[in-house]
Amino acid sequence: MLQGIRHWFQRRRYRVGKTVSCFIARDVRRDVEIVATHRLKKGFITARVRTTNVLYQMKALVPESEFEAAREIALVDLWNWTGHSWGGLEDRTSLVGTDQSSKTAK
Repeated sequence: MLQGIRHWFQRRRYRVGKTVSCFIARDVRRDVEIVATHRLKKGFITARVRTTNVLYQMKALVPESEFEAAREIALVDLWNWTGHSWGGLEDRTSLVGTDQSSKTAK
């Protein structure tokens, strides 16, 4: 019964053509454009993903990112963030203290 309700919510949230967004860190937003959901009951979707540091983008420290190529993603890994809790970049680096941030701060 509970699994049926969970699948109903997943079908409703992950519809083909829909873009789902979520903040995965304080200043990092992940946008997911759903391409296919034929394996949704098994916990997988095919989607295009874009991860953006909103603060860096607002200050024009990084260009606006594009969606990656479509790939199959497990739902449990979809909102997983491997960077710092305060954001930064996904490779655990930061633009704070670099020449780029000091130029825009002046």
